[in-house]
Amino acid sequence: MNIDTFVHTYLRFSEDELNRDYTIPLPEIAGLEKQSEFIVQGRRETTFSTNIITTYFSNELGLRVVEVYKNSQEEVKGIFMRLVGTMVLLRKGYPFLFLDAAVSNVSPLTAQKEDLSTRVAIHMPQANSVQRSNLFDNLSKKAADEGYRFTTREIAALPDFWGPIWSAQAAGLEPDFIGTLRRYAYESYELYCREASASHDFDYVPTQHQMVMKNSVSEYHLFQKMGLAVPAEAQAAFFSVLSFAG
Repeated sequence: MNIDTFVHTYLRFSEDELNRDYTIPLPEIAGLEKQSEFIVQGRRETTFSTNIITTYFSNELGLRVVEVYKNSQEEVKGIFMRLVGTMVLLRKGYPFLFLDAAVSNVSPLTAQKEDLSTRVAIHMPQANSVQRSNLFDNLSKKAADEGYRFTTREIAALPDFWGPIWSAQAAGLEPDFIGTLRRYAYESYELYCREASASHDFDYVPTQHQMVMKNSVSEYHLFQKMGLAVPAEAQAAFFSVLSFAG
């Protein structure tokens, strides 16, 4: 074994091979600066799942932003579920706002390959129910003005503190659709924070535990039904970055 080779070439940070032609500008957020970058990757059977995650922070606003570009793809059939600009917002003392932006070519119901579709889902676990409703009402008004199709739904498998999920969808690959809803989500979250009082002892553990320990396993089974073998461990690592509140 060559010691010099070991010292200088053992392991380097993996290259980010994301095609930047398909990234989406972040909302205009005062004082936002990049903090860190992560690559979380897993492979199981003929499926790979690669997450490119970047964290940002605005000292001016006390706001943490996480952005995700992800591809979970079955290499033989070519089916995939991709996150194209998923975003997390957090002001300390307030609940998380999660915005999932997914583009896929596989039906979650039949596991058959289908035309591309774009979906955005917004959820705010542990939020005050009245204030969350106000945020969703604000989103719905803006989405209606754009002519978007949207709905609000409950998921029985999630705990009560999770609350409903607001979602909208469009046919095809629609990055502008995602970008517009990211901007509206940020504006609605900022309004929420201005209208609500911060809780200086806010306990984020219920959301973190649900995402890392439970949702990771649930999503493993969901992916499996679609014909994608995405390791639960990779999902847990991905969720741990998204739900970090330090």
